[in-house]
Amino acid sequence: MNAPHHSLDRRPPAPAVPPRPDAANDAANTVEPASDLLGRLPVSLCRPFRTGLKAALSPLRQSDCRIFSGAQWHTPFDRLADWPASRLPALLVTNLHADLFAPDLLRHYTPKRPPPAAPLHPACEAAGLRDEHGIFRSFALAPFVFLVDGARLRGRPAPRAWADLLDPMWMDEIIFGCWLPGETNTYHDYCGYLLLCLYLEFGTAGLIAFAANVRRSQHDLHPAAQTGAIAVLPWLHTELRPRREHMRVVWPEDGALVMPISWSLKRGAESAAAPLIDYLQSRELGAILARNAYPPIHLAAGAATAYPPGVRLKWPGWTYFHTGNMAADSAAASGIFLAAWYGLHGIPEKRAAPRAP
Repeated sequence: MNAPHHSLDRRPPAPAVPPRPDAANDAANTVEPASDLLGRLPVSLCRPFRTGLKAALSPLRQSDCRIFSGAQWHTPFDRLADWPASRLPALLVTNLHADLFAPDLLRHYTPKRPPPAAPLHPACEAAGLRDEHGIFRSFALAPFVFLVDGARLRGRPAPRAWADLLDPMWMDEIIFGCWLPGETNTYHDYCGYLLLCLYLEFGTAGLIAFAANVRRSQHDLHPAAQTGAIAVLPWLHTELRPRREHMRVVWPEDGALVMPISWSLKRGAESAAAPLIDYLQSRELGAILARNAYPPIHLAAGAATAYPPGVRLKWPGWTYFHTGNMAADSAAASGIFLAAWYGLHGIPEKRAAPRAP
Protein backbone atom coordinates (compact mmCIF):
# COMPACT_ATOMS: atom_id res chain seq x y z
CA MET A 1 0.00 0.00 0.00
CA ASN A 2 2.96 2.28 -0.44
CA ALA A 3 1.25 4.08 -3.34
CA PRO A 4 -2.36 5.33 -3.50
CA HIS A 5 -4.75 3.31 -5.66
CA HIS A 6 -5.85 6.45 -7.48
CA SER A 7 -4.11 9.73 -8.16
CA LEU A 8 -4.82 12.83 -6.10
CA ASP A 9 -6.25 14.76 -9.08
CA ARG A 10 -9.04 12.17 -9.40
CA ARG A 11 -10.20 12.45 -5.83
CA PRO A 12 -13.37 14.39 -4.97
CA PRO A 13 -12.85 17.82 -3.39
CA ALA A 14 -12.03 17.38 0.27
CA PRO A 15 -14.36 18.91 2.85
CA ALA A 16 -12.94 21.95 4.57
CA VAL A 17 -10.81 21.08 7.59
CA PRO A 18 -12.11 22.92 10.69
CA PRO A 19 -10.00 26.03 11.42
CA ARG A 20 -7.54 25.95 14.27
CA PRO A 21 -8.17 28.10 17.34
CA ASP A 22 -6.43 31.47 17.55
CA ALA A 23 -2.87 30.21 17.53
CA ALA A 24 -1.29 33.36 18.92
CA ASN A 25 -3.55 33.53 21.96
CA ASP A 26 -3.34 29.77 22.44
CA ALA A 27 0.45 29.80 22.46
CA ALA A 28 0.65 32.87 24.68
CA ASN A 29 -1.79 31.64 27.31
CA THR A 30 -1.30 27.88 27.47
CA VAL A 31 2.37 27.13 26.74
CA GLU A 32 3.58 24.63 29.30
CA PRO A 33 7.06 24.10 30.68
CA ALA A 34 9.38 21.99 28.57
CA SER A 35 9.23 18.29 29.35
CA ASP A 36 11.60 15.44 28.63
CA LEU A 37 8.89 13.35 26.97
CA LEU A 38 5.43 14.17 25.71
CA GLY A 39 3.51 11.17 24.48
CA ARG A 40 0.12 9.84 23.46
CA LEU A 41 -0.56 6.15 23.15
CA PRO A 42 -3.51 3.78 22.77
CA VAL A 43 -5.38 3.53 26.07
CA SER A 44 -4.55 -0.14 26.52
CA LEU A 45 -0.81 0.53 26.10
CA CYS A 46 -0.54 3.60 28.33
CA ARG A 47 -0.30 1.92 31.73
CA PRO A 48 2.26 -0.78 30.89
CA PHE A 49 4.35 1.80 28.99
CA ARG A 50 4.35 4.16 31.98
CA THR A 51 5.15 1.35 34.41
CA GLY A 52 8.06 0.12 32.32
CA LEU A 53 9.38 3.65 31.83
CA LYS A 54 9.35 4.37 35.56
CA ALA A 55 11.18 1.12 36.30
CA ALA A 56 13.79 1.76 33.60
CA LEU A 57 14.75 5.23 34.77
CA SER A 58 17.09 5.70 37.69
CA PRO A 59 15.38 7.03 40.84
CA LEU A 60 18.02 9.75 40.81
CA ARG A 61 17.18 10.73 37.23
CA GLN A 62 13.40 10.67 37.00
CA SER A 63 12.39 12.55 33.88
CA ASP A 64 9.36 14.77 33.35
CA CYS A 65 7.22 12.50 31.18
CA ARG A 66 3.61 13.22 30.26
CA ILE A 67 1.62 10.59 28.39
CA PHE A 68 -1.94 11.11 27.16
CA SER A 69 -4.66 8.91 25.71
CA GLY A 70 -8.41 8.74 25.25
CA ALA A 71 -10.22 12.08 25.55
CA GLN A 72 -6.89 13.92 25.95
CA TRP A 73 -5.75 12.82 22.47
CA HIS A 74 -5.46 16.18 20.70
CA THR A 75 -4.30 18.60 23.40
CA PRO A 76 -1.56 19.75 23.68
CA PHE A 77 -0.30 18.19 20.43
CA ASP A 78 -2.45 20.39 18.20
CA ARG A 79 -0.74 23.45 19.75
CA LEU A 80 2.89 22.35 19.56
CA ALA A 81 3.61 24.07 16.24
CA ASP A 82 2.93 27.41 17.95
CA TRP A 83 5.18 26.84 20.95
CA PRO A 84 8.65 28.42 21.17
CA ALA A 85 11.49 25.97 20.59
CA SER A 86 12.67 26.29 24.20
CA ARG A 87 9.35 24.83 25.43
CA LEU A 88 9.14 21.90 23.04
CA PRO A 89 9.66 18.44 24.58
CA ALA A 90 12.96 16.68 24.04
CA LEU A 91 11.02 13.62 22.81
CA LEU A 92 7.63 13.21 21.19
CA VAL A 93 6.15 9.70 21.33
CA THR A 94 2.95 9.24 19.37
CA ASN A 95 0.86 7.43 16.77
CA LEU A 96 0.40 9.07 13.39
CA HIS A 97 -1.74 12.20 13.42
CA ALA A 98 -2.03 15.16 11.07
CA ASP A 99 -0.88 17.62 13.76
CA LEU A 100 2.59 16.04 13.70
CA PHE A 101 3.34 17.23 10.17
CA ALA A 102 3.22 21.00 10.70
CA PRO A 103 6.44 22.36 9.12
CA ASP A 104 6.99 24.75 12.05
CA LEU A 105 7.06 21.74 14.37
CA LEU A 106 8.99 19.29 12.21
CA ARG A 107 11.91 21.63 11.66
CA HIS A 108 12.81 21.27 15.34
CA TYR A 109 12.73 17.46 15.10
CA THR A 110 14.50 16.97 11.78
CA PRO A 111 18.02 15.61 12.35
CA LYS A 112 20.97 17.01 10.47
CA ARG A 113 21.56 13.50 9.16
CA PRO A 114 19.41 10.35 9.45
CA PRO A 115 20.35 8.11 12.38
CA PRO A 116 22.14 4.79 11.79
CA ALA A 117 19.80 2.11 10.45
CA ALA A 118 18.97 -0.59 12.99
CA PRO A 119 17.75 -3.98 11.68
CA LEU A 120 13.96 -4.31 11.48
CA HIS A 121 11.71 -7.35 11.31
CA PRO A 122 11.70 -8.37 7.61
CA ALA A 123 7.97 -7.62 7.25
CA CYS A 124 8.53 -4.14 8.71
CA GLU A 125 11.45 -3.55 6.37
CA ALA A 126 9.37 -4.69 3.38
CA ALA A 127 6.54 -2.35 4.41
CA GLY A 128 8.87 0.67 4.39
CA LEU A 129 8.52 1.53 8.07
CA ARG A 130 11.90 3.25 8.21
CA ASP A 131 11.52 7.03 7.80
CA GLU A 132 14.40 8.00 5.52
CA HIS A 133 14.25 11.57 6.85
CA GLY A 134 14.98 10.22 10.33
CA ILE A 135 12.22 12.35 11.91
CA PHE A 136 9.92 9.53 12.98
CA ARG A 137 11.73 6.58 14.53
CA SER A 138 9.14 3.87 14.80
CA PHE A 139 9.42 1.32 17.60
CA ALA A 140 5.98 -0.36 17.62
CA LEU A 141 2.92 -0.99 15.46
CA ALA A 142 -0.85 -1.08 15.85
CA PRO A 143 -1.89 -3.79 13.32
CA PHE A 144 -5.50 -4.02 12.08
CA VAL A 145 -6.77 -7.54 11.40
CA PHE A 146 -10.08 -9.37 10.95
CA LEU A 147 -11.99 -11.14 13.72
CA VAL A 148 -14.27 -13.65 12.00
CA ASP A 149 -17.29 -15.31 13.61
CA GLY A 150 -17.45 -18.73 11.96
CA ALA A 151 -21.00 -19.30 13.21
CA ARG A 152 -22.20 -16.37 11.09
CA LEU A 153 -20.41 -17.19 7.84
CA ARG A 154 -23.27 -19.43 6.70
CA GLY A 155 -21.24 -21.13 3.99
CA ARG A 156 -19.50 -17.99 2.82
CA PRO A 157 -15.68 -18.02 2.63
CA ALA A 158 -13.96 -15.98 5.31
CA PRO A 159 -12.35 -12.78 3.98
CA ARG A 160 -8.69 -13.20 3.07
CA ALA A 161 -7.79 -9.68 1.88
CA TRP A 162 -9.00 -6.12 2.34
CA ALA A 163 -10.77 -6.08 -1.02
CA ASP A 164 -12.97 -8.94 0.22
CA LEU A 165 -14.61 -6.54 2.68
CA LEU A 166 -16.12 -4.65 -0.28
CA ASP A 167 -18.00 -7.69 -1.61
CA PRO A 168 -21.81 -7.21 -1.43
CA MET A 169 -22.18 -10.63 0.19
CA TRP A 170 -21.06 -8.99 3.43
CA MET A 171 -23.85 -6.39 3.40
CA ASP A 172 -24.68 -5.41 6.99
CA GLU A 173 -22.17 -7.96 8.35
CA ILE A 174 -19.08 -5.89 9.22
CA ILE A 175 -18.30 -4.09 12.45
CA PHE A 176 -15.26 -1.92 12.96
CA GLY A 177 -13.84 -0.12 15.93
CA CYS A 178 -14.78 3.49 16.50
CA TRP A 179 -17.51 5.72 17.78
CA LEU A 180 -19.86 7.13 15.18
CA PRO A 181 -20.37 10.90 15.59
CA GLY A 182 -23.08 11.82 18.05
CA GLU A 183 -24.10 14.76 20.13
CA THR A 184 -21.23 14.47 22.61
CA ASN A 185 -18.53 12.33 21.05
CA THR A 186 -16.16 12.49 18.11
CA TYR A 187 -14.82 9.92 15.69
CA HIS A 188 -12.36 7.45 17.15
CA ASP A 189 -8.87 8.08 15.75
CA TYR A 190 -8.11 4.50 14.72
CA CYS A 191 -11.34 4.42 12.79
CA GLY A 192 -10.37 7.55 10.89
CA TYR A 193 -7.00 6.03 10.04
CA LEU A 194 -8.66 2.86 8.76
CA LEU A 195 -10.99 4.88 6.54
CA LEU A 196 -8.05 6.91 5.22
CA CYS A 197 -6.17 3.73 4.27
CA LEU A 198 -9.22 2.24 2.54
CA TYR A 199 -9.76 5.52 0.68
CA LEU A 200 -6.19 5.65 -0.57
CA GLU A 201 -6.32 2.05 -1.77
CA PHE A 202 -9.87 1.70 -3.09
CA GLY A 203 -11.05 5.27 -3.71
CA THR A 204 -14.52 6.74 -3.24
CA ALA A 205 -16.31 3.72 -4.73
CA GLY A 206 -14.49 1.41 -2.34
CA LEU A 207 -15.48 3.45 0.70
CA ILE A 208 -19.11 3.49 -0.41
CA ALA A 209 -19.03 -0.30 -0.90
CA PHE A 210 -17.47 -0.71 2.55
CA ALA A 211 -20.15 1.53 4.10
CA ALA A 212 -22.87 -0.67 2.58
CA ASN A 213 -21.39 -3.68 4.40
CA VAL A 214 -20.96 -2.01 7.80
CA ARG A 215 -23.67 -2.99 10.25
CA ARG A 216 -22.58 -0.58 12.91
CA SER A 217 -19.59 0.70 14.79
CA GLN A 218 -18.50 0.06 18.34
CA HIS A 219 -15.61 0.93 20.58
CA ASP A 220 -12.55 -1.25 19.98
CA LEU A 221 -12.51 -2.44 23.57
CA HIS A 222 -15.99 -4.00 23.43
CA PRO A 223 -15.70 -6.90 20.97
CA ALA A 224 -18.07 -8.94 23.15
CA ALA A 225 -20.93 -6.94 21.64
CA GLN A 226 -20.05 -8.13 18.13
CA THR A 227 -23.14 -9.04 16.09
CA GLY A 228 -21.61 -9.25 12.61
CA ALA A 229 -19.69 -11.94 10.78
CA ILE A 230 -16.54 -9.80 10.60
CA ALA A 231 -14.98 -7.23 12.92
CA VAL A 232 -12.00 -5.09 11.89
CA LEU A 233 -10.00 -4.35 15.03
CA PRO A 234 -6.50 -3.68 16.35
CA TRP A 235 -4.76 -6.98 17.04
CA LEU A 236 -4.89 -6.57 20.83
CA HIS A 237 -8.67 -6.28 20.83
CA THR A 238 -9.12 -9.46 18.84
CA GLU A 239 -7.35 -11.24 21.72
CA LEU A 240 -10.30 -10.21 23.93
CA ARG A 241 -12.67 -12.10 21.70
CA PRO A 242 -15.63 -13.94 23.25
CA ARG A 243 -17.02 -17.34 22.25
CA ARG A 244 -13.56 -18.55 21.27
CA GLU A 245 -14.87 -21.74 19.71
CA HIS A 246 -16.53 -19.69 16.96
CA MET A 247 -14.09 -16.80 16.59
CA ARG A 248 -10.78 -16.69 14.76
CA VAL A 249 -8.30 -14.00 13.84
CA VAL A 250 -7.41 -13.56 10.15
CA TRP A 251 -4.30 -11.65 9.14
CA PRO A 252 -5.05 -10.35 5.62
CA GLU A 253 -2.93 -12.03 2.98
CA ASP A 254 -2.21 -8.70 1.28
CA GLY A 255 -1.00 -7.28 4.59
CA ALA A 256 -2.40 -6.17 7.93
CA LEU A 257 -2.90 -2.41 7.91
CA VAL A 258 -0.49 -0.91 10.42
CA MET A 259 -0.19 2.42 12.19
CA PRO A 260 3.37 3.04 13.43
CA ILE A 261 4.06 4.34 16.91
CA SER A 262 7.19 6.49 16.76
CA TRP A 263 9.41 8.84 18.65
CA SER A 264 10.95 12.10 17.43
CA LEU A 265 14.00 13.75 18.99
CA LYS A 266 14.42 17.52 19.22
CA ARG A 267 17.73 18.74 17.81
CA GLY A 268 20.14 19.49 20.63
CA ALA A 269 18.29 17.33 23.16
CA GLU A 270 20.31 14.17 22.63
CA SER A 271 21.92 14.14 26.08
CA ALA A 272 18.76 15.00 28.00
CA ALA A 273 16.78 12.34 26.16
CA ALA A 274 19.42 9.56 26.24
CA PRO A 275 17.86 7.53 29.13
CA LEU A 276 14.44 7.73 27.50
CA ILE A 277 15.80 6.65 24.12
CA ASP A 278 17.51 3.70 25.79
CA TYR A 279 14.13 2.63 27.14
CA LEU A 280 12.35 3.06 23.80
CA GLN A 281 14.94 0.84 22.13
CA SER A 282 15.17 -1.74 24.92
CA ARG A 283 14.27 -5.40 24.88
CA GLU A 284 12.32 -4.74 28.11
CA LEU A 285 9.92 -2.41 26.30
CA GLY A 286 9.87 -4.80 23.35
CA ALA A 287 8.57 -7.53 25.67
CA ILE A 288 5.86 -5.20 27.00
CA LEU A 289 4.83 -4.31 23.46
CA ALA A 290 4.73 -7.94 22.36
CA ARG A 291 2.62 -8.98 25.37
CA ASN A 292 0.13 -6.23 24.59
CA ALA A 293 -0.08 -7.03 20.84
CA TYR A 294 1.49 -3.75 19.75
CA PRO A 295 4.58 -5.55 18.45
CA PRO A 296 8.06 -4.00 18.32
CA ILE A 297 9.64 -3.52 14.91
CA HIS A 298 13.34 -3.74 15.79
CA LEU A 299 15.06 -7.11 15.96
CA ALA A 300 17.07 -5.92 18.96
CA ALA A 301 13.78 -5.36 20.83
CA GLY A 302 12.53 -8.89 20.15
CA ALA A 303 10.59 -8.32 16.92
CA ALA A 304 11.63 -11.69 15.46
CA THR A 305 9.13 -13.57 17.64
CA ALA A 306 6.46 -10.86 17.99
CA TYR A 307 4.55 -11.57 14.75
CA PRO A 308 2.78 -14.59 13.27
CA PRO A 309 4.90 -16.57 10.77
CA GLY A 310 4.80 -15.24 7.21
CA VAL A 311 3.04 -12.03 8.19
CA ARG A 312 2.68 -9.20 5.66
CA LEU A 313 2.12 -5.56 6.58
CA LYS A 314 1.05 -2.50 4.62
CA TRP A 315 0.25 1.17 5.09
CA PRO A 316 0.39 4.38 2.96
CA GLY A 317 4.11 4.93 3.64
CA TRP A 318 6.22 7.81 4.94
CA THR A 319 6.45 9.45 1.53
CA TYR A 320 2.69 9.94 1.56
CA PHE A 321 2.58 11.36 5.08
CA HIS A 322 5.42 13.79 4.41
CA THR A 323 3.37 15.33 1.55
CA GLY A 324 1.06 16.98 4.06
CA ASN A 325 -2.20 15.61 2.61
CA MET A 326 -3.24 13.55 5.63
CA ALA A 327 -5.68 16.04 7.19
CA ALA A 328 -7.57 16.80 3.99
CA ASP A 329 -7.64 13.18 2.82
CA SER A 330 -8.79 11.95 6.24
CA ALA A 331 -11.61 14.48 6.29
CA ALA A 332 -12.60 13.47 2.77
CA ALA A 333 -12.55 9.75 3.60
CA SER A 334 -14.59 10.15 6.77
CA GLY A 335 -17.06 12.43 5.02
CA ILE A 336 -17.59 9.99 2.14
CA PHE A 337 -18.07 7.04 4.49
CA LEU A 338 -20.47 8.87 6.82
CA ALA A 339 -22.58 10.28 4.00
CA ALA A 340 -22.92 6.80 2.49
CA TRP A 341 -23.59 5.02 5.78
CA TYR A 342 -26.16 7.52 7.03
CA GLY A 343 -27.80 7.58 3.62
CA LEU A 344 -28.10 3.80 3.46
CA HIS A 345 -29.64 3.69 6.91
CA GLY A 346 -31.95 6.66 6.33
CA ILE A 347 -30.39 8.60 9.20
CA PRO A 348 -29.84 12.37 8.86
CA GLU A 349 -26.31 13.43 9.62
CA LYS A 350 -26.28 15.16 13.00
CA ARG A 351 -22.95 16.88 12.75
CA ALA A 352 -20.12 17.75 10.42
CA ALA A 353 -17.41 15.31 9.38
CA PRO A 354 -15.25 14.16 12.32
CA ARG A 355 -11.99 15.71 13.26
CA ALA A 356 -9.35 14.19 10.99
CA PRO A 357 -6.73 11.97 12.63
